[in-house]
Amino acid sequence: MTLAALIAAGVPLAEVSCVLSNLNVSFELHTDTIEISGIQALQVEVEYPEQHVHRTFAGIRGLIEEAVLPKRAALRSVAAFGLLAKAEGRVHGRPPEDVTFHEVGAIDSIIDVVGSCVALELLGADTVSCGLLPMGTGVVPSAHGPLPVPGPATLAILEGSRVRWTAEPVETTTPTGAALMASLTGGTFTEAAPPMMLGSVGYGAGRATLRHAPNLLRAVVGEIEGASGSGELELLQANVDDAPGEILGAAVEALLASGALDAWLEPITMKKGRGAYKVCALVESTNREKLTRLLMRETGSLGVRHLPVGRTVAERRVVAVELPYGICRVKVGSLDGEDFIAAPEYGDAARLARENGLSLPKVYADARVALQEHSGGS
Repeated sequence: MTLAALIAAGVPLAEVSCVLSNLNVSFELHTDTIEISGIQALQVEVEYPEQHVHRTFAGIRGLIEEAVLPKRAALRSVAAFGLLAKAEGRVHGRPPEDVTFHEVGAIDSIIDVVGSCVALELLGADTVSCGLLPMGTGVVPSAHGPLPVPGPATLAILEGSRVRWTAEPVETTTPTGAALMASLTGGTFTEAAPPMMLGSVGYGAGRATLRHAPNLLRAVVGEIEGASGSGELELLQANVDDAPGEILGAAVEALLASGALDAWLEPITMKKGRGAYKVCALVESTNREKLTRLLMRETGSLGVRHLPVGRTVAERRVVAVELPYGICRVKVGSLDGEDFIAAPEYGDAARLARENGLSLPKVYADARVALQEHSGGS
């Protein structure tokens, strides 16, 4: 339903499929438009020839990391499956790396999660907010036997988060859905949506019939007020002199995956000539507390500075251009309605170069020429 809602909100299905093809698994995405409570909504079906395979978290993480995906989409996907693995590990008494996914290990679940993260990247979604997740009632079948609703893994994932209880006798929030939303929001759910300039809306349709609500998931896409430099951005900084490089690198990745607009490391010299790093992140003010706590947990820092900053940003869009040897996405920046830069997506270009025995500069050049032709030679 998440992937369907994002596609209905304007993400091109062909571009999602193109990026997901890098996962090196066989699948096809099919869509169908239906009506629920008088609202036109989209359903997405994942078809695949594979017989059901039980995959471990380590196996799914390897599948994602080996694919050429947008970096943030890959980080968000791994974060979602990581939450799921920790929860399943707690329920079954196993280390997260050794958890075997049954229903979640199937291709359709992998495509649902990774596809949703890819769709968010195609939208350029820096942050995600979500209302309180609904908890249904009843019993559902599983590979382990019948389980109560909400599922044990769902509740383990959502510990510490606000939820709402419903009388619906079905599973209204699955472990996969809970893990995806919790990883995208940091587990902070709110009934109040952030103020924004509304861009587009899409509805994803479920298949069960609910008694008290339409079985719809609504995706609202917009520009948060203040995101273009009105003083509602903050710079987080922490000086760290006792953490190895891999810990600092993981901290930067975690910040980006959790909604930081940018994150980086700066080498510095502290008292007594000690070498250290300054961990920096550009964040929206609404995410400051969440990401400050994340930075402290990931680095062991006892304090984080936060400074209000302004920012001027160019308009940007992503265009998928067709080359003689495949599709490559190009990020285009413009000011005052005039394009001034076009940057082919590295992941797409690197894959095409590797698969076709070409140099990366050759693919970049071809992509820029194709963009000009796509834009009518302007």
